[in-house]
Amino acid sequence: MKILHVADTHLGYSAYRRVTEEGVNQREMDTYDAFKQFIDCALKSKPDIVIHAGDLFDSVRPTNRAITFAIHQILRLSKQEIPFVIIAGNHEHPKLKETGHIFSVLDHIENVYPIYNAKYETIPFELDDKKITIHAIPQTITKQEFNDNLKKIKPEASADYNILVAHGGVKGIKEFSMNEFNELIIPTQYLKFNFDYIALGHYHKYVKVSENAFYSGATERFTFSDAGEQKGFIELELKDGKIKHDFIPLKIRPMADPDPINCSKLSLDEIMKCIKKTIKEIEPQGKVFRIVLENIPSHIYRGLDFSTIREQSSEAIHYEIKANVIKEGESKASETSKIDALSNEFEVFLRKQDIDEKETLLKLGLEYIQKIEAKEEKK
Repeated sequence: MKILHVADTHLGYSAYRRVTEEGVNQREMDTYDAFKQFIDCALKSKPDIVIHAGDLFDSVRPTNRAITFAIHQILRLSKQEIPFVIIAGNHEHPKLKETGHIFSVLDHIENVYPIYNAKYETIPFELDDKKITIHAIPQTITKQEFNDNLKKIKPEASADYNILVAHGGVKGIKEFSMNEFNELIIPTQYLKFNFDYIALGHYHKYVKVSENAFYSGATERFTFSDAGEQKGFIELELKDGKIKHDFIPLKIRPMADPDPINCSKLSLDEIMKCIKKTIKEIEPQGKVFRIVLENIPSHIYRGLDFSTIREQSSEAIHYEIKANVIKEGESKASETSKIDALSNEFEVFLRKQDIDEKETLLKLGLEYIQKIEAKEEKK
């Protein structure tokens, strides 16, 4: 018996200004490609169940393009009669009940089991003469609701396998927190060994939390902290009362974040030489990358040849030069030479806001940022 565990696909996510020939944000298309790869793998391996542990979408109100893409891919599983169990994560769960939940569009698709009503639910399956019970804890509006649901979970004695699915950080383990405002925390006491497997979502790195609990991680890289990290999903094999797991990586866009360049004892020419050497080693074509300049004096920072840097990095999807600048008579302060970084921060901030005018505000904001960039380039 085989089960696939995936999470944090964040369909509809977009970042930076690079677009495809069709005018679609390139990073948005990257998230679609990663999810399609996963569905391709699922159709090839033919699992008995697919479990998605939350954050299918990147926002409460995904675009029509993101919704259409998601349904098309999920229908590919449905037509092959592969059950798809999915719980709501914090990114797609509305703060107000009257908003309605995007997962309602999945309610009537055969072989799809969306869990999004902010309550603990169980889904039983009879497969290969074995009974599997999926215990699902979706995102809730309040922490109290979430904790009340956690208290209700109980493995089913008659089941051959009990699998728990939840979305959130792990209490007491700081590194498994994403530090998001609506993040829910799972106390370690609920990661019990009387579950055969616990499929977790929310933390974007593949990691073993305990002997039976795993984060599958995200299917794409969304921040530079993910640079160098493999992204993919978990394949479970259930046999003779035991579960074996394997991490299956996906082929996604490369992201590079090399070691910082310490500029404290370097001249302007030496710093430029280091930057150009680093860019060459990164081989920027089609990549996302960042170069960090540590302890760079402000007067040297202002003398950097940004035109040359821009030219050498032109084939990248996105690049940033992050400078921790030491101003005269002051302690160092972080600045970013590339206006793209400001564009990215603005997009990330706006994406998390639950407002109807998001696209209009994003367009206007990016236009103003681009005007500032043009002025900076003329200096």
